[in-house]
Parts: sequence; C-alpha cells; structure tokens
Amino acid sequence: MSRPVAVVLVAAGVVAISAMPARAQRVRDTRPVAVQASVRGGVVTGVVRDDRGQSVAGVAVTAIGTTQAQARTDATGVFRLTLVPGDYVLRAAHDGYVSPYRELVRIGVSARLERNITMTKRPGMPERTVLLASLASTNSSEPGMLPDPSVTAKVNDSLQAWYLRHLPRTILRDESGAGSTERTDFRYLPSFLDWVVAESAQAATSFFSDTHFSGQVNVLTTAASSSSQGWLPDQQSRGIAYLAVGAPVGVHGDWRLRGAISTGGLASWVVLGEYEARDVQTHAFHVGMSYGAQRTADNFGTAILRTSERGRTVGSVYGRDRWRLRPGLEIDYGLRLDRYDYVAGEDFVSPRVGVRLGVAPRTFVTGSASHVVVAPGADEFLPPPTSGPWLPPERTFDSLVPGAPFRSERVQRYEAGVEHDFGVIGQPRVIGLRWFHESSRDQLATMFGINDVGAIGHYYVATPGSASLEGWALRVAGYVTPRIRTSVDYSISRTRWEFGPEAINIARVMSSAVRPERERLHDLTSTVEAFVAETETRVMVAYRMNSAFMKPETDGLASLMSGRFDVQLRQALPIQPISGGRIEFMVSISNLFRDPRNSGSFFDELLTVRTPRRVLGGVQVRF
Repeated sequence: MSRPVAVVLVAAGVVAISAMPARAQRVRDTRPVAVQASVRGGVVTGVVRDDRGQSVAGVAVTAIGTTQAQARTDATGVFRLTLVPGDYVLRAAHDGYVSPYRELVRIGVSARLERNITMTKRPGMPERTVLLASLASTNSSEPGMLPDPSVTAKVNDSLQAWYLRHLPRTILRDESGAGSTERTDFRYLPSFLDWVVAESAQAATSFFSDTHFSGQVNVLTTAASSSSQGWLPDQQSRGIAYLAVGAPVGVHGDWRLRGAISTGGLASWVVLGEYEARDVQTHAFHVGMSYGAQRTADNFGTAILRTSERGRTVGSVYGRDRWRLRPGLEIDYGLRLDRYDYVAGEDFVSPRVGVRLGVAPRTFVTGSASHVVVAPGADEFLPPPTSGPWLPPERTFDSLVPGAPFRSERVQRYEAGVEHDFGVIGQPRVIGLRWFHESSRDQLATMFGINDVGAIGHYYVATPGSASLEGWALRVAGYVTPRIRTSVDYSISRTRWEFGPEAINIARVMSSAVRPERERLHDLTSTVEAFVAETETRVMVAYRMNSAFMKPETDGLASLMSGRFDVQLRQALPIQPISGGRIEFMVSISNLFRDPRNSGSFFDELLTVRTPRRVLGGVQVRF
C-alpha cells in the first residue's frame, strides 16, 4: 500500500474515533433532560441549629423513602434537598451531636417545603473548634490522625470508639485476626465460649448504639367526678406509669412497645407490641399483640365483682394491610382476634375489607364492609387506635340483671361514598359524602350511678335489644391555617329497635338508656387541633352533639352541655432531662367514655348514661 493511501486511512480512522465520544456525549447530555422533563420533583430546604440557636455546618440531612438522597448544610446551616414525588422520612446526623428529629413528609410535583431542625451536642464532647484544631490533618496515613472527611461519614460518631479503634497493637490484639507467632502460652487463646460471649456483646452493643430509639415516659395522675356532683373529684386519684419505645427497621417500617401500670385497690396493667410498615410500601401492613389484666384487692369495696372473679384478662392479636395495586387503586383488609376470660362460649373474630378507587384527579370512590364483635368492658382493655397514651383499666363492671351472663355485641356495617382532596402538599384538605348501613345485635348499654351516684368507678351493662340504622354523613377536614387543623362530621340517620327481655329491667332503673322504637338521629362531631411553634403548645378540642344526648326538659345552652367533649393541652417545658429529649406538661378533661375512632356500634356512646368526667394530668418525657 502506498504511503498517501495509508495516511488517508489513518486520518479517517482518527476522525471516526474522535466522533464516537462526541456522539456518546450528546446522548448522555440529552438523556437527563428527558428525565427532568418527565419527573418534576419537589424541594425541601431548611436550617439546622443547635440547642443554643447557633447554626451547625456539615450536618448530613438524609431523606429515605421513594428514593434516597442526602445533603450537607453549608456554613450557615442551610440545606437543600431535591426529591422526586413520594413519601420520605427526614433525618439529621453529625459527629458529636444527637438529633431525635424524624419526620414523614410528602413531596409533590414542584412542591417546596421548609423544615428547620434542632440538634443537641452530645454530653462530654469538646467544643467543635477544639476538636478540629487538635485532630484535623491533611495526611490521612499518619498514625493517630482522623481519615479524610469523605470517609469519616462511614465511621462511628463516638470519639471514645475512635480512640479504642486506634489503640497500639499488642500481643493480645491483632486487627488482622491471625494469631501471632509470639504467643507461646495457649492459656491466652480465646475459647469457643469466649468467642460466643464476645460476639453476643458486640451484637448487643451495635444494636443499641446504631438503632435510633425514640419513645416517651409518662407519669400521670387521673381522677373522676360524676356529672351530678360538680367538678370536684368523687374518686381518689390514681397514679399511672406509662412507657413507650420504638425504632425504625431500615426504610421499611417501625416497631413499637407500649406498656402502662397502675397500683392501689384496683391494680391493672397493659402491654402492646406492634410493627407498622411505611406508607410508601406497596403493602403498608400493621400487626400487633396486646394483653391487659385487672386485679382487685380484698378490701376494694367500690367495685363489687362477682364472687368468682378477682380479676379479668384480655388478649388480642390483630393485623391489617393497605395494598396499593396500582396508582389510584387501594385495598385494605384486616382481621382481629380477641379473647375475654370473663365471657365464655363465644368467639371474637372481627374482619374488615375496604377499597379506594380514583375516578378523577384527586377524586376517589370508597367502600367498606366490616363485622365487629364487642365484649362488655372492651374499651377498658383494648389499645387505642392511635399511638397516644394507653391507660390501664380504670373501672369495674357487672351485669345489671343479677346472675345474667355477659353477652357480646355484634355489629355489621357497610359504607359507600365519594371524597375529593383539594388541599396542597403538606396541608391536605378533604370533603366527602358517604352512605352507611349498620345493624347491631345485642346492643350494649352502659349505666353509671345506679346504686350510688358517687360510685363512678363501677358501672353496669345490659342489652336493651337489637338496632339497625341507615343514613348519610358529610365530612369536611383539613388545615384551616398552617397551624390549625379541624374536622366536622355531620350525619342524619333513621333507626329501628327490636327490644329484648332486658329492656324492662333497664327502663326501671334508667329509662334514658331505652330509645324509642323508631327515631331520627342528628349527630355532629367536630375536632380542632392547634399548634403554636414559638411556645411549643398543642391544643386539641373534640365535641360530639347528638339528638339522643339532649333531654326533652332542657333547651338552649343547657342542651349543648349534655353532649360529649374532650379537651387536651400539651405544653413543652424549657427543661431537657436527657440529651436530645423533651419534657412536656399535659392535662386532659373529658366525659367521652369511648374513643370515637374505635370500630364499634353507632349507639355505644349514645347508650352510655351518666358518664363521669375524667381529669388526667402529668409529665411526659419524650426522647
């Protein structure tokens, strides 16, 4: 081949090879543009400060959820995270600092959220300026010096642990794990038992040091007063100790343990263990087990139980799942199994199933069916539907008809409705309309103050008969302002009763517990929750008004006071008992006998007569 031809071929090859990276570069440059055009994420910004109000630089703020992202604060403590739409858990971490901050946020398309974080300096750690001056180095290979900052994020943030890892090597310590040839005394060689103990201790230490525990300790006092004796307590105050602890399981969910105990003539305790998957999971399931016990002393005269009963126990196992088949289609189903030792010969199986289907932008059609079995006194033993304080059984109960066995209440409920979400990200608002039908067999009635008005720690139960109702309900809920959230539920229904043999006994001692055979009921339930960030004050007010509560001889303002209310106040105190913790003072006044969020009959609260007022107060330590 002649030289001119070879030169031409070499030049053509050089041009072709040089063109390939350019073409590949053009492909790489245009691909992110297409992704950004299809998924417009949101932004989370904020400032990280310490407990003295000074900004903290270099804090790793992590978002775990649909994707994982991390950002570090600049010199002024400001961070910025750009995330694709979805649900995330925000956390913050830094050497020498403790942060209990964990918050679930929902990121929408082009949404902008602001979250400010407070961190606390770990006790015993030197000031950050001294630490940097004494340990900073640019030569990472020099013994005794910290590695490069990009690597220290993977190292334990404990200064003592760092010193232990850099102790001088001795004849009994070899980081490589291989035995030294200088070891001639076999008595120093670790046995299998030593290895098991060491590995167990290391695993336990790693579990407690690497797990982000959170929880609360409550020291509470409760008292009660009957509605006819004014606001002074009719019952001796009782002390209650409540403990809750939990931790995340990676990015999948969280586990929790809750327990409470009270002492005195009526000693009782409850315990609950549960696991809840994150809402971003396809299967957001929730499982748990609970156990409650109640014991009475021989000299406890206020509550007179049956001679064969000095205590009662209740066990429960439950599970539910929200299955997101595809965007806009969700199915939730669950099952609850209960055991009451004071109710014999009956099964307590409560299934439920529901569906939620998107039919238009932010508009959904819902439907559900459930069968609930409720035992007398179930609300004394079963845990509340939320993660709030769970009080041990406070009262005792017995059948109104002497010698009559306890019977369970069985409720079948069907619902269908439509709801529309018109809020913004972080401040949801919803309006919904639903139709419901409910039938209750052996409906329970709860009656206080039959023998003695002051005996508010003991009540009687009976069954007036079976009831069915059908009606419509309207619900409006959401944020009125960024600090105030409210909900209003109004329903109108028609009822029909089939009275049983115990209705006559009920009418003799408490006629208001027996409703008319046919009746139209109007029910209005409203709640208001407010949070003042400057003073860390939380206020919650709930009120339920129903035409069945109103007495014919009352009118005007007096008729409103015959409803049910619950007022709660939580105030953070400027005291930090433990590092990263918070102490709050809480007080609650309520005459609601049952939690309205519990699944049960519509009549359960309506047929609770002469409900005493309960005052609950104490100190709550969060960590």
